[in-house]
Amino acid sequence: MVLGAVASIVTLGYILLVEAPAPRSVVFAAGAKDGRYYSLAGSYARELEHHGIRVEVRETHGSEENLKLLEDPTSGVSVALIQGGIAKPSEETELRALGSLYREPFWLFVRNDLEATRMGQLAGKRVAIGADGSGTRRVARQLFEASGVTADRVTLVDIGGMEAAEQLENGAIDAACFVASVDAGYIQKLGLSSQVRLLNMDDGEALSRRFRHLSSVRIPAGLLDLPDHAPPTDVSVVAPAAMLVAHESLHPALTTALLEAAHRIHSKGDALSAPGEFPSSKYLDIPLSKDADQYYRHGPPLLQRLLPFWLAVFVDRMKLLALPLVVLAMPLIRATPPLLRWRTRRKIYLWYTQLRELDHRMFEGMTAGEAQESLHQLQSLEAQVSRVEIPLSYMEEYYNLRTHLNLVQERLRGIIQRGA
Repeated sequence: MVLGAVASIVTLGYILLVEAPAPRSVVFAAGAKDGRYYSLAGSYARELEHHGIRVEVRETHGSEENLKLLEDPTSGVSVALIQGGIAKPSEETELRALGSLYREPFWLFVRNDLEATRMGQLAGKRVAIGADGSGTRRVARQLFEASGVTADRVTLVDIGGMEAAEQLENGAIDAACFVASVDAGYIQKLGLSSQVRLLNMDDGEALSRRFRHLSSVRIPAGLLDLPDHAPPTDVSVVAPAAMLVAHESLHPALTTALLEAAHRIHSKGDALSAPGEFPSSKYLDIPLSKDADQYYRHGPPLLQRLLPFWLAVFVDRMKLLALPLVVLAMPLIRATPPLLRWRTRRKIYLWYTQLRELDHRMFEGMTAGEAQESLHQLQSLEAQVSRVEIPLSYMEEYYNLRTHLNLVQERLRGIIQRGA
């Protein structure tokens, strides 16, 4: 019993002092305010607010900055959207992926007059690979190197977005790389341009086998603009996936809440993914969180399916007390029957105490008046005894008491008659 009490106290102390409760706010690193990441972070904020979790969306310059903020323990950032291909797979990291969310195609547009059908044929050309710090830049360099085009064999221009699209159209550069959604304005602009074309990456399948964060995607004819049938033919590209990434210290309950939000936001699918395909544990270049892995295998914890979020979190923390409480309760459970027997018999024994005192007084000598007074007391005691409820298992002791009460009363009546 003592050991059980000690175990309970230790476990309670651990829960309250060591295992921190789930925080009620998170800082979410997104991207530029006019970009998709920032808009998505707002969607996550609205979803988490339903669970009483406040989200601070922080504007950044993109995936590379988001990665640095997550790695910086002083930044306060605990969750971020990061483009696949940004992290270095070989380095030790305290970051954990919660899942991939959707595909972000790698678009490579080239001038129409350029005789190139593969990335490896762009050696010696001027290629825009995205602004410094962008995710496009990292993926573009990775793919060029894989295709045999090292940095010293190509002129890399650090511009992206609409600026790169305009320079490509006016001939200032020969090609431009983008990692963007189908509906990005500059992708739509280039898709309809008569000056450029989308390069078909016929080695996309090989690249996706080499880099696990990539998938080979077919852009069907007309996807960018159906009335103008752009692109005019099917085109193969590769696509990294946007990932939801957190520091490994993120509370498990928040992991589940974020993944539930991701399911509501992304599970409907889009132009490049089927319904239910995302969020996914595939296409990651950052180790998958253990809690996220459990979610993908078994779904959300049972408590969070049945109870409101914060109540489920509280019950989940308190379940650690179950074992020591059981240990504490076992001696009490075993002691209950003897305690009940002792309590019942104590009532009977208290009445026997009065009978014994009265018996001693009769033995020492008692007048008729004292006997009459004692008889009234015994009759009152017998009335009390008759009203007391006794379990059937103690009826033998009960009726023995009633018999002894009658015996003493007869002796008292004898004393009264002799003194009359």
